[in-house]
Amino acid sequence: MPNATCFLIAYLLVLVLETFRFASSSDSTRRWIIRLSVGMFLIAWLTHTLYLVDLVFQSALHEQGLRYLKTWGDWSIVAAWIISMAYSVMLWRRSDKQIGLFLLPLILILVGLAVVFPSESPIGRATSTVTFWRMVHSMAMLIGTILVALGFASAVMYFVHAWKLKRSPAIGWNFRLPSLEYLQQMGRNCILGSAAAIGFGVISGAIMNFTRDGFVAWTDRGILLTTALFIWLCIAAVAQKISSTRGKGQWTAALNILSFAIVVAALAAVVSAPHGASNTGSKQSQLHVLVRVDA
Repeated sequence: MPNATCFLIAYLLVLVLETFRFASSSDSTRRWIIRLSVGMFLIAWLTHTLYLVDLVFQSALHEQGLRYLKTWGDWSIVAAWIISMAYSVMLWRRSDKQIGLFLLPLILILVGLAVVFPSESPIGRATSTVTFWRMVHSMAMLIGTILVALGFASAVMYFVHAWKLKRSPAIGWNFRLPSLEYLQQMGRNCILGSAAAIGFGVISGAIMNFTRDGFVAWTDRGILLTTALFIWLCIAAVAQKISSTRGKGQWTAALNILSFAIVVAALAAVVSAPHGASNTGSKQSQLHVLVRVDA
């Protein structure tokens, strides 16, 4: 079966073709590059999909549940696959737009992280009772993060497109992107969806901790960060709604970029913490138990 390096190289070739397409000034050459790019992307996506199918098959074969989705590297592969699905939908609907220049780098970064750190950062061990809620929590946080990343890509496209419209006669780019209205609406939907997903992730994470430990450690760094992230996304969604009614699309895009930066910082802090791992025997768990006894 293919490994992650195979589709990493394939996605990289797609990005190279998209770059050539951007640099080309001939319509006939651009059409050929589009066909090659679509064909190479299909190969990359198929290889990527076979890799994930093999992970699930190996898990079922060894009767270990989703054993191969318990590391940050595995979830990074899944996130890259979901973004590639989003890109394939956009490519099918808007093949004449150069969306790949903005989405493919996100896919490459995620797959690259999984290749460099394939299984070095386990999310943690858990009993079978907690496995379901860990999966729900992980999926909710994953979807929320992906939506923020897509919102970031739409925001970058918005600013590039707005800059291009102002200076198109001077620069002479044959560079096509979705309309500003479409990108603004996409950014708003991504923020709203991510706020809902991460909010559900906070709730399911609290249930997971309560089911495992008998209490919720609200002072845990992971819980504090995800809760703060949810609050920020709610604030950003309200601010985007206000700015959109006043016709300030650049504010919507700026909030998407800021939200992406905050999410990346929060994820880096969560990954570096023993988030989702059992706290049995740790000093932090002992401290919470002492607090409960004293109470």
